[in-house]
Amino acid sequence: MSEILDMIQSYCPSGVEYKALGELGVFENIGVDKKTVDGEKLVTLLNYVDVYKHIYIDNTIPSMIVSAPDKKIRDCSCEQGDIFITPTSETPDDIGHAAVITETLVNTVYSYHIMRFRLFKKEMVTAFYIRYLFETFQVQSQIMKLSKGLTRFGLSKYDFAKIEIPVPPLEVQRKIVEVLDNFSELTAELTAELTAELTARQKQYEYYRDNLLSFSNINRGGAK
Repeated sequence: MSEILDMIQSYCPSGVEYKALGELGVFENIGVDKKTVDGEKLVTLLNYVDVYKHIYIDNTIPSMIVSAPDKKIRDCSCEQGDIFITPTSETPDDIGHAAVITETLVNTVYSYHIMRFRLFKKEMVTAFYIRYLFETFQVQSQIMKLSKGLTRFGLSKYDFAKIEIPVPPLEVQRKIVEVLDNFSELTAELTAELTAELTARQKQYEYYRDNLLSFSNINRGGAK
């Protein structure tokens, strides 16, 4: 942490610059529906759940097959460095899950249920950095303020473009992403270990519960 603060003081002696996301890239939500139409080409669909459950997305993750016309295939591509965001939810505080495309997805389009953010200047470090920012209070509070709805809440692409973020030099972004990636990997490892331990304990509990309560090895008593 101190190393990052030292870097910020060195690279940004006058403070970190803030920019609206619309200054850094363009949002689009012209995605493809979950259906197959005769005469259209079959494609893989990047959907809401793919983005909701992952930080980084490569060709091994999308699996749903749908169809799309040629124009949609061109306009709804998923290229390396694209950031996809969940723009709606039943509650405002669950909007804004984000994932970065780590390699261009082959023959893949994105669902109209998600939003694509494509940087004007493609830089993977910046894409990763912005993705982590979507988890922060400073971005989530702006999403809460801008969200609209009654039973389901969401932001338009114009609202997302208004969100302001700190944009330090690339060297600082890179260090921040490196630190957060390490924490994410450690958390994933610990979660897997805890899940395995909980599964084993649950099986152990079920074994003792069934044996203790079945009385299968004890002669049944009865009225004499």
